[in-house]
Amino acid sequence: MKHYFFLSILILSVFCTSAKNPKKQIAASDTTVYTIVDKMPEFPGGKEAMMLFIKNNIRYPDIYQESSIQGRVLISCIVEKDGILSNIQIAHGIDGPLDMEAVRVVSIMPKWSPGILKGKKVRTKITIPVNFKLE
Repeated sequence: MKHYFFLSILILSVFCTSAKNPKKQIAASDTTVYTIVDKMPEFPGGKEAMMLFIKNNIRYPDIYQESSIQGRVLISCIVEKDGILSNIQIAHGIDGPLDMEAVRVVSIMPKWSPGILKGKKVRTKITIPVNFKLE
């Protein structure tokens, strides 16, 4: 009986100790994605450079140009700690081919400056607008 009581106390103390120090577990595999950070991720050169990159790399499908279809596709993605974009998805689309073109352009973007939270680089979810506008 004493052995079972002692074993129960030992197991309980192990669980209590690990619950008191969750930082060790989080630090080893921090996969948290933040939406609000101290410093938001930034495209190299800033917002103007990003818009220029999109404009220079977008391929407006001919049929949409001929039909005068315009609009904005919103792409959501995660800026990883190393600046690479991942989980690129359509948050709000116009139509299949335009949506896929927006995903293609975002997927070829260079590395970003990652988001910063409390002085550390963190994974940050962002939304990128891709405008299809006839000039």
